[in-house]
Amino acid sequence: MTENTKELQAINTAWQIAIQEILRMVIRDMYHGGGEESFKTHIKRIEEAAVDSIYTDLRLRGTDEWTEVLVKDKASNFVTMLLTSFAYDRA
Repeated sequence: MTENTKELQAINTAWQIAIQEILRMVIRDMYHGGGEESFKTHIKRIEEAAVDSIYTDLRLRGTDEWTEVLVKDKASNFVTMLLTSFAYDRA
């Protein structure tokens, strides 16, 4: 693996961790007050809306159909993975 590839992977991982932590704090603060069931409902609603938006609104200009489908699929999987990793904090 080249040095550039390792650096790109490190940047990608750091970006994902940073976004996940920001979202975790925002979502926790926004939806914690309604109780655990309400929290889970909000997370599911956000996940469904985000995935739907990715598939209906994402347009990648200058890419072929295969690349667009692949990006949409990966983005949707990332949304699901990220949002389902959030747990209600009883504290």
